[in-house]
Amino acid sequence: MKRVPRKNISRIVADVKPPDFDKTEKYSFFNFKKQIVGENKKIVRKRKKSKPTPIINKSIWATLLILIAVLSVYSFDIFNFKNNALGAFQYIYNEAVKTKLAASRLQTESAAESLKSINKEIGDIKNEADKSGFSGLTYLLGGLIPAVKEIPKALDNFYILSQKTLEIAQDINYLKANSIDLVLNKKGNELTGALERINQNISAIENLNSEINTQSRKLASLTPQMASFSNVIQKNYFDVSSGLYKTRNFIAAALSILKSPENQHFLLLFQNPSEIRPSGGFLGSFGDISLSQGSLKEIKVDDIYNADRQLNLKIIPPAELQGITTKWGARDANWFFDFPASAQKVSYMLENSELFSKDSVKFQGPIELPTYRLTISEKNFLETVQREVEAGQDKKPGQNPKRILSALAPIIMEKLRGISPEQKNEFISKLAGHLKQKDIMIYANNPDLENLITDSGIAGNVYSLPDNFNGDYMAVVNANIAGGKADAVISQQITLKSKILNDGNVINDLTITRIYDNQNKSDWWYNATDKNYIKILTPPDATLTAFTGNDKPPAKSNFNYSKNGYLNDIDLQAIEQTAIFSDKFQNWIGQESGKKFFGAWFSLPKNKTKTLKATYELGGNLDMSDGKHYQFIFEKQSGVESSLEYAVTAPDGYIWKESGKPIFEFNSQQLNAREIIDLTIQRQ
Repeated sequence: MKRVPRKNISRIVADVKPPDFDKTEKYSFFNFKKQIVGENKKIVRKRKKSKPTPIINKSIWATLLILIAVLSVYSFDIFNFKNNALGAFQYIYNEAVKTKLAASRLQTESAAESLKSINKEIGDIKNEADKSGFSGLTYLLGGLIPAVKEIPKALDNFYILSQKTLEIAQDINYLKANSIDLVLNKKGNELTGALERINQNISAIENLNSEINTQSRKLASLTPQMASFSNVIQKNYFDVSSGLYKTRNFIAAALSILKSPENQHFLLLFQNPSEIRPSGGFLGSFGDISLSQGSLKEIKVDDIYNADRQLNLKIIPPAELQGITTKWGARDANWFFDFPASAQKVSYMLENSELFSKDSVKFQGPIELPTYRLTISEKNFLETVQREVEAGQDKKPGQNPKRILSALAPIIMEKLRGISPEQKNEFISKLAGHLKQKDIMIYANNPDLENLITDSGIAGNVYSLPDNFNGDYMAVVNANIAGGKADAVISQQITLKSKILNDGNVINDLTITRIYDNQNKSDWWYNATDKNYIKILTPPDATLTAFTGNDKPPAKSNFNYSKNGYLNDIDLQAIEQTAIFSDKFQNWIGQESGKKFFGAWFSLPKNKTKTLKATYELGGNLDMSDGKHYQFIFEKQSGVESSLEYAVTAPDGYIWKESGKPIFEFNSQQLNAREIIDLTIQRQ
C-alpha cells in the first residue's frame, strides 16, 4: 500500500466520522484497552452493502490493529500499574491528611515524615510508569487523544512538587529545632540561609502549581476521575497561589530585616493581665532585643515609667483615665481592643522592647537571684515578681522597680541555650497555645509581615465584618482603672441568648457575671476594689433596649487641657467623638473598629459577685431563608479568664442543620482568640 503523506491524512481524517464506542461505558485511561478490544463490542457501525468502504477506512483499520497489538503487549504490566497506582494514591491521600494535621499542631517532625513517605510513593509510581511502558504508551495514544500526553508531564511535576515540599518541611523542622540556638550563638547566617532555601523552593512550587493547574484542565476530559481531580485543583488553585505568594513575601520581608547591615530592634510589650487593659494588660515594663545579621546582640529591659518620664509629648488621655492621670503615656497607650492599633500607639511613644515569657522559666527550672534573695520558678513567677515590683528592694525613689526583669532576662536567655530537643518541642507547643488563645500577639509595621501575621490569626486584630455578613458579632472588653491587681483573682462568665425572628431581626439577651475571689491573699493589690470600665462590641446596626447592673460614672476631671497646651490624639478622638452618653442607661454608646459599643462602669469589691445585663436588637437585615448560612463570631480579650455560653434559636418553622433542633448551643471554658460558629438554617 502506497504511503500517504501525513499532511494529506490529517486533512481527510478530519472529515471522517470516528468509530462509535459503546456509549454506556465512559472513557477511562485505565480501561482504554477494554474499550477498544472488549468482547462483543462493535468497533465500527455496520454500513449498507450497496456502498463500498472508502479506501481511507483501511488505514484506520490498520492503525487500530497496530494499536491493539501494542496494547496486548503492554496489557499485563499496565493492569498491574493501574492497581498499584490506585493503592498508592490512597496511601498518599492518607499521608497528606496526616501531614495537614501535624502541621496544624506544629508537629514538624511528623509532617516531614509523612511528606517523605508521599515523596517516595510518587517516585515509585513514576518509576513503575516508566518500567511498565506506561510513558511510551501515553505518547502513542497522544496521537489520538492529545490530553493523554499530559499524564507523564503531570507525574513529573507532582514528583518535583513533592520533593520541594519535603525540602521546605525539613528546613522548617531544622529551624524549629535550632533557631533559638542560631540566634543566641551568633549563627544568624545559618538562620537566613535556611529561610532563603525555603523561599527558593516556594518560588519553584508557585511555578509548578501553575503548570499543574493547566495540565489538570487538559486531563479533565479523559475520565470522570480525572475531571473530579481537576475540579479539586481548580477550586484550591487561587487559595494555594495566594498563600504561596503571601508566604514568599513574608519570608522576603523577614530576610530583608535579618540581613540588614544595621542593627534591628524588636519591641515586645509586657502586658500584665493582673491589671487588665483593652489590649491585654497594664504595660508595666518593656524591653529591647537588638539583632545584628540575624544574631542576638543585646537585651535591655526597663520600667515603662522611665520612658514616660522622658516623654515630652503632651497628649490628652482617654476620658476614663483622666481621673488618675493628666498625661497620656506609653504605659496607657494600649487602650485599643485592636492590638495593631495599640501596638502602633505604644511604638509611637517608645523605641525599645524585649521578649520575656513565663514559659521560658518552666523549661529551665528554678532561677536563682542572689541579689534579691529569690528563687524564681514556674509556680511562683507572677506572684513573686509582682511582689518585688510593688514592695521590693527597688521600690524606692529614684530606683527602677522593674530592675528584677533586667536581672532575669539574660539568665533566661543563657539557659535557653541548654534546653533539650524535647523541651524545645514542648516550649514551641506551649507558645503555639498562647498564640491561639491570644495570650501572645504580634505586630509588624512591614505590610507583608503584618498581612501573614493577620492571616495566621495571631495579630490580635478586631475582625472586619464583610458587607454581606449574615450573622452576629460580640466582644467584651474590660479596663482596670486604678483597681490594683484584682484581675488576677477575678473570673468572668458570659452568657448570650439569641432569638432570630422570621423577619431577620435578632434579639440578644446578654449576661456578664464577674466573680472576685481573692483566695485569702493578704497583699493589698489583691484586695483593692476592681474599678472596671467595660465595653460590649456588637454589629454596627445594634440598638440597645435594656441595660442594668452597671455603676454611675465618676465625676469628670476639671483639668484644663487646652489651657495647658495638651493636644488630642487623632485615633482616640475618632472614637470618643462618636460616644454619646445615655442618661437612661448611664452608659456611652459609640463606634470603634467598625463596631457599635456600649460602655459603662462596672466595678466590683473583693469577694463579691456582680452581674451586668443588656438586651439589644440587630437591624433585621439577615437572610434566614432555607439553606442560608448564619455565623456568630466572638472575640476574646487577651489576658481575661472567661467562659462563654451561647445559644441561638432559629426562626419559627426552622431548625439548625448542625444540631437538628431549633436551638444550637455552644459552651467553652477555655476560649480561643476568635471563636467562629458556622450554622446552616433548614426548614422543618
